[in-house]
Amino acid sequence: MNDRPEALGLLEFWAMTDLVTPMALRTVATLRIADLLAGGPRDLKDLAVAASCDADALGRVLRYLAARGIFVALADDRFELGGTARWMLDDDPSAARRWLDQDGYGATMDRAHLDLLGIVRRGGPVEAANKTSLDATAAASYDQLMAANTRNEAPLLVRAIDWGRFEHIVDVGGGTGVQLGAILTAFPQTRGTLVELPASVEAAERQLAGTGLTGRCDILAGNLFDLELPAADAFLLRMLLHSFEDEQAVEALSRCRRALRPGGAIFVAEAADTHQEAFTTMDLIVLVLGHGRERSLTQYDELAAAAGLRRVAIHTPPAGPRALEYTA
Repeated sequence: MNDRPEALGLLEFWAMTDLVTPMALRTVATLRIADLLAGGPRDLKDLAVAASCDADALGRVLRYLAARGIFVALADDRFELGGTARWMLDDDPSAARRWLDQDGYGATMDRAHLDLLGIVRRGGPVEAANKTSLDATAAASYDQLMAANTRNEAPLLVRAIDWGRFEHIVDVGGGTGVQLGAILTAFPQTRGTLVELPASVEAAERQLAGTGLTGRCDILAGNLFDLELPAADAFLLRMLLHSFEDEQAVEALSRCRRALRPGGAIFVAEAADTHQEAFTTMDLIVLVLGHGRERSLTQYDELAAAAGLRRVAIHTPPAGPRALEYTA
């Protein structure tokens, strides 16, 4: 972590400062240009009508991105998908288009970063942009994006831990239930409880019903800090504690410990500080959104100790968050 990186050349440095490409990509993602071109090449004017935008301005954006290999500019003002543009199809499992969509929660995150200088000077944003502060539309977009991310990583966390040793698993702050659903599907002898804010309940019910788990998983709606958690053999806090400052994180762990059955375990799944590029990126994201911080292994162990817990294992999937296993 202390290795001195090789110095960038001037052109590489300026490339890191570029705002044109990120905004051009967000523009075509929001307009769903990739989906409009999925059936084959289209004329610029026809494309602009379909996207409800100005043809001249759209053409300039598309030519810019074609020069960078995203789209292909053909003769007579026609365009088609380049190989890279296929990441921006709406049904791509990466959900890249939805993350870039300026009508969704991704735009909330983007706008928050524009105030980074002010945040550094003040120590935080003027207004938080976390889930509890979102309106219904933004909260639904947030849930969709988190579900897409979790869907790609959930099987890895399922395989990293022997969940079959637990009869009842509680997923605290588990969004729409994608991760918990993956665990229950893989271990049919277990049952689960999803703890989430009321705004996410309807989507969670649809998710669980769609996977046939309604009878094995119930939903406890409300704020973690206002609820009495059910007694359980395991608690999973996936990408949750980084949303809290230390005092709240200790309280969250303490609430889980008090409901933990003897011999049970609490799993804290968060970004690992062993991957500094991803770790520091997420740390800046939670900074600009106005809540929490990323933490090192030592820092999580200290929070757990303050809640009366000790670490007994580390589970590291090939991708996604690392899971720290704690017990009382």
